[in-house]
Amino acid sequence: MAISTAAARPAGRTLPAAWYDWLFVATTAWLVGGAYLDAWAHNHVLGLDTFFTPWHGVLYSGFAATAAVLGVRWLRDRSLPPGYGLSLAGCAFFAVGGLSDMVWHTIFRIERGIAAVLCPSLLWLIVSGGLIVTGSVRAAMAGAGRRAPAVAIAGAAVVFCYLGIITSFAQPYLARVAASTYQGVLPYQQAVLTGTFGVMLQSALLVGLVLTLRERFELPFGSLTLIIGLQALLLEAANTMDYMVLVAVLGGLAGDVWLLVLRDRPALFAIVLPTTLYAFYVISLKIVYGTWWEVHAVVGIVFAAGATGWLISFLMRRRTPAAPATAS
Repeated sequence: MAISTAAARPAGRTLPAAWYDWLFVATTAWLVGGAYLDAWAHNHVLGLDTFFTPWHGVLYSGFAATAAVLGVRWLRDRSLPPGYGLSLAGCAFFAVGGLSDMVWHTIFRIERGIAAVLCPSLLWLIVSGGLIVTGSVRAAMAGAGRRAPAVAIAGAAVVFCYLGIITSFAQPYLARVAASTYQGVLPYQQAVLTGTFGVMLQSALLVGLVLTLRERFELPFGSLTLIIGLQALLLEAANTMDYMVLVAVLGGLAGDVWLLVLRDRPALFAIVLPTTLYAFYVISLKIVYGTWWEVHAVVGIVFAAGATGWLISFLMRRRTPAAPATAS
């Protein structure tokens, strides 16, 4: 009788599936944390003009740890648990991107401002990093059970934090262009366009992630508070810590309540989640700074957040296939 290769391979000492998932989440959190630490350095360390920094060291050591978790498992078993294959490919791409980034910055030095996001080597790293950090969510969605395990929520929080750092150039928590302190700094039209774009982009990312999770799982209460609040905490820590963390936590808490109330109304949930979050945001700006925008624009960005959420839910809607026609 023929024996399959998998059956013939002697059993070895392999981490239990849950432990492996948590180990992967920990190493990707290390990687993403290194990205935030590097952002902090760019915002606070003067004269930073080299690739070889301690903060890059944290980022790339996090990548090395993640690659080791995936690579050792693959070399041992010639396979990975479902969901992690793309992450292993992302590690290979990230290694190439890291070398390219070192060469690029050695030749052209460190970029400033928005140019950092447009740097070709960094764009390569961003895409590769996305393949890596989403592995824990893919793995959790491939598992059994309807209620989301804690590791899936933790993995989603890491993913949302990653989305926050790579889009920090359009982050309303940081660019508070509706606040009166921006009057005279930006032309009015440019400020409204910048603010609206940031709110719509972040609403799309938030709703897209949450609906993806919600389609597969029942999310325990507190999930959105963690996911939204942690991202705001890291963004603020990398820049200047203040009350915006509280705004995000309140928005996440409201989102958890909406999850319960609108359990069977995903399209409506997709509208009210970003609408509530950015209503808190606008109210906080009004209280703390005052605003120099016309009321149409101030209220309008809140409605734009909700409209964006609805559009994302519409695009993600799975249509039920039509029943085959019966022959008459």
